[in-house]
Amino acid sequence: MLIDAFHYDVFDELDQRADELIDSNKLYLLIDGAFVPGLHKMLAAECKSLLFASLPACSDEAADASPFLTPYVPSDKRMRSLLHRCIGWPMLSLIETSESLAQLSERLSAWCVIEADRQRFNFRFADTRRLPAIIRTLEPAQRMQFLGPVARWSYVNRNGCWDEFDVEGAMAQPAINPVLNDGQFATLVDDSRVDELLVLLGDRGCEVGTHPSISHARMVAALQTAISAELADDSLLSWCIWYWQYAENQPDGIAGAAFEIWKTSYLFEEQ
Repeated sequence: MLIDAFHYDVFDELDQRADELIDSNKLYLLIDGAFVPGLHKMLAAECKSLLFASLPACSDEAADASPFLTPYVPSDKRMRSLLHRCIGWPMLSLIETSESLAQLSERLSAWCVIEADRQRFNFRFADTRRLPAIIRTLEPAQRMQFLGPVARWSYVNRNGCWDEFDVEGAMAQPAINPVLNDGQFATLVDDSRVDELLVLLGDRGCEVGTHPSISHARMVAALQTAISAELADDSLLSWCIWYWQYAENQPDGIAGAAFEIWKTSYLFEEQ
């Protein structure tokens, strides 16, 4: 798992949101198909919109990994079955908006591939680990183009609970070929660094998937300490592996003191 198992009432809250919905708004699920390829096939063609479908030469393989939108249908057994396939993955958002499925799909599809540093990249906004930083990093005009008249955007966070960010609800036109500046791109690259470290730790036998939110918080502390200490990149992984194991039975907030212990041991081993 990449995030904690969903909290027991995550799916019940969906039905509650549907009951509270005002008549002019609609509820849509945004699901990142990259984590469970082909999941969209559980839905009929008329009940979904694949965001990659508008990209040139979208292959069947790309379509199976595409983020997709579907209207939320309360108490639907097939939808509940689909949602259970999302447990443990950072792939589920709930969007409340006045736009139709086609309109929302057009708005979000424009952001599937963005330009940065004169190159084009897959913009992983459907990955709920990346979503908060993306919203913070977009400039106000970009955020209005991305969200449009969205009244509420909720997502399942690293703790397996619903979370959300503030929205403005503007009737802005969809973006055309959105571009990020160098600073925005650098910020988003930095935001993914901890998750990349966790992959490396997992490859080296660390059980980072047992409690993903705890592992992530632990590596945030390790990385921040390393940056403050100006630790060389070639020593970073060694420090992170050591700290991940050391901190397992320690209280929070001990990264700085732990770094001094590790540094003494590490320098001794290097001699």
